[in-house]
Amino acid sequence: MRVENSAQPFFITREELQEWNQRPHKHNFFELVYIEAGSGKQCINHSLIPYQQDNIFLLPPYDCHSFEIAEPTTFIFIRFNGLFFKKDSMQMMDYTEWFQNLHYILSSYNRQPGDIIHSASDKNMLVHLIKGVYEEYTNKRGQSDSIIRGHMFALLNILRRNFEQTFKNDHPVAEKQISDILQYIQFNLFDNEKLRIEAIASEFHLSATYVSEYFKKKTGETLKEYVLKSRVNVAHSRLKHSDQTAKEIAYELGFTDASHMAKVIKKYYPAGADSCTTLGV
Repeated sequence: MRVENSAQPFFITREELQEWNQRPHKHNFFELVYIEAGSGKQCINHSLIPYQQDNIFLLPPYDCHSFEIAEPTTFIFIRFNGLFFKKDSMQMMDYTEWFQNLHYILSSYNRQPGDIIHSASDKNMLVHLIKGVYEEYTNKRGQSDSIIRGHMFALLNILRRNFEQTFKNDHPVAEKQISDILQYIQFNLFDNEKLRIEAIASEFHLSATYVSEYFKKKTGETLKEYVLKSRVNVAHSRLKHSDQTAKEIAYELGFTDASHMAKVIKKYYPAGADSCTTLGV
């Protein structure tokens, strides 16, 4: 299958189409798709999902996708990767670390196909931000990367908030503090430094000697076990929902190799298991 690559760290286009002439393809960047008008179906990893006006889709790298257009459709496509969030030419803001952490949430926890926003107020804000990005990008007086980057920062944080809320709804806990710790772990899942006991204790104003005991008391499992199971969930999700090879996934997620990753996954997913709920995270 064709993999579309982009040398540009950021690109946005508005297209009015009556039919989709591209073959199903993958790409090496994130793509945010806004349906300004029209209806039809989107094919994501071989699943057909209906779309209509004001739907918003987020396609992580290497997801296979195409569209079946029923009514003439106006799309706004925003394509971006991590390079766009490095410090700009005016040396103003550097979002590199923020995007690296966010990358795992955008890639791994947005696995329910279809429109990604279920809050009307958040949808309204996103639509305004998307149109604002497009207007600035096509500004004949000259676009400002800083303004576009600021809009994208707000836009992706709204997406993150929705994904995190979905995570909280799926994994309810009685106390806000432990809920915040779980959310912190998910956001920093592959940053070993921020997952050190001392770092978590400092972040949540707890004693370093008490963090592990507190976590085990509130969740029923050790912090180390929870982090490992969460990482296995990411690997399992990518194997199941993306067209990346096991070798590519193992490398990106920090496993020794594909064989090591397979052994760890097998530990938590017995034969026939087909859902991340098996892990309870």
